Amino acid sequence: MSITRHCVELLEAGSRYHVRYGDHLANHLPMVLIALDRLGAAPLRLKYTFDRSVPHLQPRPASPVEQIADPARGRNREDLFPSVLNYYERQLRQLGIAKCLQQELPPLLPSISTAAFHGLIRTAYGVDARHLEEVAMGLAYWTLDYHELGSSNEKVAASASEILTSVGNKFADIPLAPGNIADHMQSVTGQPGWMDTPIQPQSIALEDIADVAIHAYLGTGDFTLLHGVTGCHALRLILPYCDNREEALRYFWQGLVIAYLSTGSKNIQPVEKSEVSAISQRQTEIVEKALHSDDDHVIKLAYSALEEFHYYGKSEYLQVLR
Repeated sequence: MSITRHCVELLEAGSRYHVRYGDHLANHLPMVLIALDRLGAAPLRLKYTFDRSVPHLQPRPASPVEQIADPARGRNREDLFPSVLNYYERQLRQLGIAKCLQQELPPLLPSISTAAFHGLIRTAYGVDARHLEEVAMGLAYWTLDYHELGSSNEKVAASASEILTSVGNKFADIPLAPGNIADHMQSVTGQPGWMDTPIQPQSIALEDIADVAIHAYLGTGDFTLLHGVTGCHALRLILPYCDNREEALRYFWQGLVIAYLSTGSKNIQPVEKSEVSAISQRQTEIVEKALHSDDDHVIKLAYSALEEFHYYGKSEYLQVLR
């Protein structure tokens, strides 16, 4: 399903703004516009969201543009952002979304959790909207903030949820690092014993990761782990374009484990799995909360939770935004 004309127009107007602002904060405006549009927001609601968001954004650097052949040159290079964006725009025009992603995702996957998963999420929202410029912006953002996280690749005979509990017990006293979520996550990898700690299950599946992500968020209410839910939704959207799906899953799982530890490995309270009564009413309530919220993360969480509920059919997703 394509996005509405009003959403397209606002995305085009918003393309003049950079992918981040301030102290490396993500520009959420295009993602929120797409989420609201998918949730059925009226044109005036979309315009209101645009108008309230742009005052704190920064103009996108537009020049100079160099015809680069390898976007990896632009990793963590603000001066090369226009050139990297131009590269992805050209690839998308020439190849289309599917072939472009099949070509460009493999070198980006090791940094799938970069910028608190926002490069991944913005790319996936662009794919969902079938909007070439948004896909290009997402890939360029992913490249600009490219950071790999270190961990052991050893696999253990345990489930994903069991591994999360185990590493949480082992690294229960990690102090919260200064900075943003990405800084907190990076600090985890420097903890004594971290690189020798196995975190990968023998077998891994998207549904297992998604299950851990929603339970970790609901069981802690932690803002960082909210990104695990929206990130899992994004991962599901780009996974069909990954030739090596297991590699994508394992890099994402690595990021999710590190994100959990970066919060101080909070205890995850049990989530009641009873069936949600009046499912249609609960979905309507989530949509209404999103449509009347000025919190970008509430809007994105509502959209992701409903999409994941429709995909997996698990009532836990209807427990968000209580």
